[in-house]
Amino acid sequence: DPVHKATIIPRGRALGVTQFMPEEDRVSYHESQIIARLGWLLGGRAAERLIYNDMSTGAADDLKQATRLARMMVTQWGMGERVGPVFFRASEEHPFLGREMSETRDHSEHTAQIIDEEVGRILREADERAYRMLEEHRDEMERLTEALIEREVLTVSEIEEIIGKRAGSPVEPSGDEVAASIDNPV
Repeated sequence: DPVHKATIIPRGRALGVTQFMPEEDRVSYHESQIIARLGWLLGGRAAERLIYNDMSTGAADDLKQATRLARMMVTQWGMGERVGPVFFRASEEHPFLGREMSETRDHSEHTAQIIDEEVGRILREADERAYRMLEEHRDEMERLTEALIEREVLTVSEIEEIIGKRAGSPVEPSGDEVAASIDNPV
């Protein structure tokens, strides 16, 4: 989703926020979109490593969201390389204390270990991609940082003025284009 605005004014427990504005309602996401989301969730942590060669506790909520998303990729959406196309019940589905312990699990300890390894791999790869991207675009990051310190809030037009217009997500074919490709296969 395109950026709507960014701010360094604290919002709740967040020290700063980047707001995204979806262009349309979605009911499903492509793996590439989820991986991109993991990258921006881990971007603040990657920026701390790049600039300070240190990390703070500021990324805790981002890590929580990224871990949840990576676990859903592996256990619910069949996007884990080693686990494959299966669905495992999520532990969050059992809100009552102790209930999860009394229910039978739908996978073994070995599978649980593989799931944990896959989640870790996905998160490490996303963290590394975020770091490399920030490293590659460090000058733009520095310009945005200076502007945020000066103005505290940046709109999309101000962001584009500072770093230029960015290419959006890949354009998904419309329903007519999909129907035409089915009717006229290559």
